Amino acid sequence: MIKHILVPTDGSPAAEVGVRFAAAFATRYEATVRGLHVVDVKLLEGPFLRDISASLGTAPYVNYQGNIAMILEERGKNALESVNTICANAGVECRTELVTGLVVGSIVEQGELADLIILGKSGEHSEWLDGLVGSTTGGVVRRSTRPVMVTGRETPGSDVFVAAYDGSGHSRAALHVAAEVTRDWDAALTVLVVGEGERAEGWASEAASYLKPYGLEVRSEVRKGDPSETIVTYAEESNADMLIMGAYGHTKVRRLVVGSTTAYAMNHSPCPLLLTR
Repeated sequence: MIKHILVPTDGSPAAEVGVRFAAAFATRYEATVRGLHVVDVKLLEGPFLRDISASLGTAPYVNYQGNIAMILEERGKNALESVNTICANAGVECRTELVTGLVVGSIVEQGELADLIILGKSGEHSEWLDGLVGSTTGGVVRRSTRPVMVTGRETPGSDVFVAAYDGSGHSRAALHVAAEVTRDWDAALTVLVVGEGERAEGWASEAASYLKPYGLEVRSEVRKGDPSETIVTYAEESNADMLIMGAYGHTKVRRLVVGSTTAYAMNHSPCPLLLTR
């Protein structure tokens, strides 16, 4: 059951999408939304200020750092005020918090007391969703112990959910979350397996057996092809309202780089993407 939703915001249009989605999502669960703005400590460090000064050909004036901090904090307050307004209009309980720190680390830390983190994305090819170290979204997905929703839509749908399954530990965790969320939204669930032969059929059978006690409307789909492109293509073909999958692949370097399938889905998913560890 989801009762606490964390939605980070920087006041950008993309972040506002996430906030509106979070407010709508919260109404379904009678959940509380917590808006978070992180003043990036890197923007207040000496090296950054020196670089700015050098580019301007001037020396920083007295209290330059203090003035930058005030500007960033004011921007954060405005962003959080928007969160309050959106939630109030949706009739959702909300509280906000402004912190100073490393952006990804702060979001992950604050997310430990949330049941779900929701992040808005600006579009299909957003430069921030590359899945590499340094990406805010990728960093949060990589490090968060809580499910993370990445959405380019403001309003949740509840007709068809798709869960990608490959028999791995992370996909089993995602299957559990998919069952719970599908039941909560009274949606139909399709389990998508990308592979071929007995192995793929075995995964589909395994997933169906696990889901049977939930009493859901479930169907299985086995397809051949590249997992990344096949998952996204199927979500688009089926007009999925949510795509649910594990956040990592099988690679040993998954702590350094978000799995390629995950990164591709974050960039190209036609619907909200729910990622779990």
